[in-house]
Amino acid sequence: MVNNSLLSSVNGKHVNDFEKDLRQMLRVGKWMDRYYSESNSDVDVYLKKFKCLIDKFNRKYKNIKIAIVKKITGIETKLLLNEKNVKEAFENSASKIIGVQSIGRNKFGAALVSNQEKFAGELENAKDKLYITYYNAQTGNSNVFFNYDKKEKKVALVYDLNEIENKQSAEFQIAAFYALKNGNNKKIDLHDEAATLGFSSILTHVEKREWFEKFDPHCWE
Repeated sequence: MVNNSLLSSVNGKHVNDFEKDLRQMLRVGKWMDRYYSESNSDVDVYLKKFKCLIDKFNRKYKNIKIAIVKKITGIETKLLLNEKNVKEAFENSASKIIGVQSIGRNKFGAALVSNQEKFAGELENAKDKLYITYYNAQTGNSNVFFNYDKKEKKVALVYDLNEIENKQSAEFQIAAFYALKNGNNKKIDLHDEAATLGFSSILTHVEKREWFEKFDPHCWE
C-alpha cells in the first residue's frame, strides 16, 4: 500500500467508478492482445469495437488517454498522461505520493531522496524516461515508470496490469489523479458496454472465475 495525498480532494465515488472503468478497459486490452496474436478471423470486428470504446474512454476522462499500438505479435494498450515531459509528470503527481525513495533517468534507484543534491540533479537531467521507486515499511518497494511518447506527445505511464488494478498502488493513484483532476463526463457509460464485447468466451475456467469475482464477487457463492 502506498500512502498519498494525491487523491485527497477527489470524490471517493468518482475514484471507484474510474477504477471499474480502467480495470475493464485494460482487461479488454489484454484479451484483445491475445485474440489478435491468435489471428482469429473476426479480430477486426472486435478491434473496431475496442477502438470505439477507447474513444468513449478518452472523451469521458480528459487528462488521461488510452491508445493502442498494433505489433506483429499482438496489441499494446498504452496509458498516456496529459503532460509534456516526465519531469512535470513527476512534480505534478508522482512526487505527491508519500514514500518516494529514489528516482533515475536510466534505471531504478539511481538517486536516493536522502541525497537531495543528487536527487535534484537526476530529475533536472531526465529526458524521456523516469524511473521512480517508493518504499513502504509494511509492503516494501514498488515502482513507477514514465516514458515520453514522441508520437502522442504525452507521457506514458508504463503499467503492470496486476499492480495498476490495486487501488492503493502508485500506478493507480497517478492514473486516477489525471483522469479526475478536472472532472469527467458522467453520462458516458463504459463498464457495461465493455462487458458486452464477450471476451469471457476465450478465457480459461480460472480466468473466468477471476473475471466474475472482480465485477461480481457474489456470483460464485
